[in-house]
Amino acid sequence: MHEHTPSTSGRSRRRWLAVLVAILALSSVVMPAAAAATDSTPVRLDTPDTVAQTANNTTATNTSNGPTTASQTRITPAIPDADYVSVTVVESDQRFNTSGTFATFALSEPVDAVRIEQPNARARVLGDGSVVQVQYDRKAAPGDNPSLYSVELFFADGSTRTFELLATNTDVTASPSINPAYEEHIEYFESQAEDMGYDADPEGVRAYVENREDRAQFFEGLWTDQIKTFIGLRFAQAASPLDWVAGITIIAIVAYWLNRQHGWVLRIQQLAVSRAELVREAVRQEAERQRNAAAKHPLSEVDGIGNNAQRFWTKMGVETVENMIQVACKGIVAADEHGGAQTDEDGNIILAHQGVDDLVAVEPLTERELRENTWLKPVILEGRLRASTALSHIENALLVAEKDYNRGAEVRETRMQVQELIRDLQGRKDGTMEKHSRQGRLELPSDQHDRDPTGRPSGSPSGGDD
Repeated sequence: MHEHTPSTSGRSRRRWLAVLVAILALSSVVMPAAAAATDSTPVRLDTPDTVAQTANNTTATNTSNGPTTASQTRITPAIPDADYVSVTVVESDQRFNTSGTFATFALSEPVDAVRIEQPNARARVLGDGSVVQVQYDRKAAPGDNPSLYSVELFFADGSTRTFELLATNTDVTASPSINPAYEEHIEYFESQAEDMGYDADPEGVRAYVENREDRAQFFEGLWTDQIKTFIGLRFAQAASPLDWVAGITIIAIVAYWLNRQHGWVLRIQQLAVSRAELVREAVRQEAERQRNAAAKHPLSEVDGIGNNAQRFWTKMGVETVENMIQVACKGIVAADEHGGAQTDEDGNIILAHQGVDDLVAVEPLTERELRENTWLKPVILEGRLRASTALSHIENALLVAEKDYNRGAEVRETRMQVQELIRDLQGRKDGTMEKHSRQGRLELPSDQHDRDPTGRPSGSPSGGDD
């Protein structure tokens, strides 16, 4: 233990006495100040808290003379009546969370301008400057991928203020459900905009449609004015006699010039048409002349027929080369009870036979079959002509028509059919004769009895030239 000496205790008493004197002196200073404070503003002590508060207030001002508009402005979210956008306050007047394609804020003080430096977002001032709207692009913060944006406000006194936005879900549409009837039209406009070089998004489609509307309005206004002017001028000219005279004069001058320059083409064309008509008419007249000549050429003057044979053909009404052409190539029209042409229910002319075409269809091709079942029956009856002789008469008459009267286009095919019939009939007859010779006896067919060795009927005309 320490023992207090008299000197030590004296020093302690003097120290306490000095402290007491100091307290009394301080009280004499503070008490008058406190009394004066009852009638004036209290004195602020610079404590650590008050110093920090003073520093924070200083950062929101740009001048040392007092508060600015920026420091006094309150920022409040203006949430619309919709479920596809939302704004949440994280820190009052400083930081907000937004969801959707846009966010709107109400300001307690009007603002002159607003700016966002980050891409894919833009801000604008609405109304009198008390509302600020921030618009996001679809790709600004799609889905739950947040993006931070800083909005800078510019006030009339030159002060500025900045607050931050944390954006999400900027790819949502204003209406989550689209009428199915419009989906096809939306896809069509998106494809058209993309083909024309625009983006396939709402902004690109809108720009494409506005561009097309501007062009349509331009051309519509242009052509409408031009058409109105044109119609007005035409009506004015139609009412002016001088314009009619001038128009007729111009047309006459142009027609005269064209006739001088190119009239020869028209004249040649007219001559060519006339020449073609003349040629056709000449051909028609020549054909008519040849037909009349054949109608005057009797069968008796045809080589190989003669007067005797013509008598048999006359019984069928065949007297000239033209008659033979009609009978052999075209056939005979059936006559009714009054001697006119016989027709069917549809008014078509009925043919009694079709000429050589009926003979070609005979099967088997024999003398008996031709005599009994064909239209040659009146000519090749017993005691008249043989079938081969009658066919040779047809061939000779058609050959005259082809060579002398230029009727080859009409008779050549029929003449060749007649030649084939003659060869077939002769070949069948030769085959029958050879068959009987091989049996050691010569027997004539039944239709050749009572004929002389030359094949002619006994006591009958030969049917050749007389």
